[in-house]
Amino acid sequence: MFDRIRISAQGRNQLIQIKRKTGIETYNIICRYALVLSLSEKSLPPKETLSSSGGLEIEWRVFCGNENELYENLLVQRCKEDDLDPNYENLKDLLLVHLHRGLAYLNANPEQIFLV
Repeated sequence: MFDRIRISAQGRNQLIQIKRKTGIETYNIICRYALVLSLSEKSLPPKETLSSSGGLEIEWRVFCGNENELYENLLVQRCKEDDLDPNYENLKDLLLVHLHRGLAYLNANPEQIFLV
């Protein structure tokens, strides 16, 4: 689906803080929780211009682990629920806004990671 996911500098800083607060060692696991947490909300995250300058990249296959199809299907389903065409650009945009919203939620309340 995607080669890499580009996380903004703010998202990188949130990942560092969440990792410290939760003890979860890898960013990809935190990102999975963040994505699922945000997707569980019915509302759309606000459209943001996210700069990857100063951020980090995670390979899609690392992000997904052995669950590539699961995460693809979650994004496609969410596109359909939001009346968006599940094309590459919409899927990519949806992934990034939900991932970043989820990181903000987890940073504010890291205990949520254990409730997902």
